[in-house]
Amino acid sequence: MSFTRYIAPCVALMMLAMPTSAKNLSDTQQAQLDEIVSLLEDNPKLIANLNQSLQKFVEQQQTFKQNLAKRRDWFESKTHSWIGAENPTVTVVNFMDYNCPYCKKLEDELQKLVAAHDDVKVINIAVPLKQQTIDELGTNSAVYAMNVWLEQPEAFAQVHELLMKKRGMHDARSLEKIAKKTKTEQWLKMPEETGKAVADNYRAFVELGLRGTPAMIIGDQVAPGYLPYPQLEAMVEAAKAEG
Repeated sequence: MSFTRYIAPCVALMMLAMPTSAKNLSDTQQAQLDEIVSLLEDNPKLIANLNQSLQKFVEQQQTFKQNLAKRRDWFESKTHSWIGAENPTVTVVNFMDYNCPYCKKLEDELQKLVAAHDDVKVINIAVPLKQQTIDELGTNSAVYAMNVWLEQPEAFAQVHELLMKKRGMHDARSLEKIAKKTKTEQWLKMPEETGKAVADNYRAFVELGLRGTPAMIIGDQVAPGYLPYPQLEAMVEAAKAEG
């Protein structure tokens, strides 16, 4: 049996795994694909595992796209805070945690992004992965922030900024200090509806196969983890080009 009959299914799967726009390969991509083919020619025992892995990857991508389509309208829920354009060309959906150091680092880049692009919107979806409850308060930073966003929106920007500036994990003292400074003490509680909304944030996080925060969805692409501004802007520009 010729090697071509071995390699063809793998290459076909690789092409299926690429976004539609990537099927017209650039010179660099073609060179990389040629290198992969050459590697497999020299190591044919890799083909079976590669075939299985690529099929699994394609299945995961299909599931992601289906779940993403189901959540598109939900991203615009009133429970999620946002900054930037009201009617954007590109929306960045940012799953974040107020206790995540890389989310705090990314915040500056997102602020820079909407300042430089008046057609970009950033939606923040708070997921309290690191801390579900502060025992002394019976709440967490995500629920507190959502309460302020919904009930006292004029104070939200300052609350959000202070939550993001705090190094390390939040505790009862840090939340109470922020609440006192911003006159939002009454929202240091966990109403049933807000608690359910934050729990739904976590369900969406799991459904979309996300592993940690920050995790951004830009167009149909996922950017896991922190991205420096040049890479973040490049992904946004690519999403604009795709329309």
